[in-house]
Amino acid sequence: MNIDEIITNPPRDEYIDKFSSDFDDAPVVAKIKDLKLKKSESLEEIQYGLFDNHDRLVGYFSLYYYGDGIWEVSLVQLAQAYKGFGYGTFLYDYAIMNDKLKVLSDSTNTGGPHGSQKLWKSLYNKKRYPIVGYNTKTKQIMKDITPDQVYNQTSNIRWLALPSDKTINESITDIQKIMKNRYVVWYGPGTTTEDYFNF
Repeated sequence: MNIDEIITNPPRDEYIDKFSSDFDDAPVVAKIKDLKLKKSESLEEIQYGLFDNHDRLVGYFSLYYYGDGIWEVSLVQLAQAYKGFGYGTFLYDYAIMNDKLKVLSDSTNTGGPHGSQKLWKSLYNKKRYPIVGYNTKTKQIMKDITPDQVYNQTSNIRWLALPSDKTINESITDIQKIMKNRYVVWYGPGTTTEDYFNF
């Protein structure tokens, strides 16, 4: 028997909708392009939500308190139409650079074109803030680490992003001074820095 066609389920944007009510009373803390970033927090969880002009949740990022001042990634979800434009990276950058959180990668380290492995390797390569290894068994930070060591299925090592001393806007402003006459675009093509942020 030959398989002539593979049927796949369409992207499930409705999954993200169930988190909308978590932001009913949450303030808008930033804007990126045409989206508003809202933040909801408790002692054990911090949630970030990206909302479009119709107040629909199109991006969701949740962190649970891991201990020792560290917040573990619980879930990152973007509506299909918003994938590939840097919004996922923005959520991480905002938590780490603006809210000064220590962020630990999730325990699954999923692969795939939009999986956490790709995202963390990208953050590691961009060097916007220190990213080190963290041994969850010994609770030790490992400064000299490579992606291959982190994504070894037999290890207890995960990524840990440490806060930057500058916010996103401060970092971009500094780079802009060096680059002069050139636009610095961190998230997606085709828009100047001035159009991106309102913190």
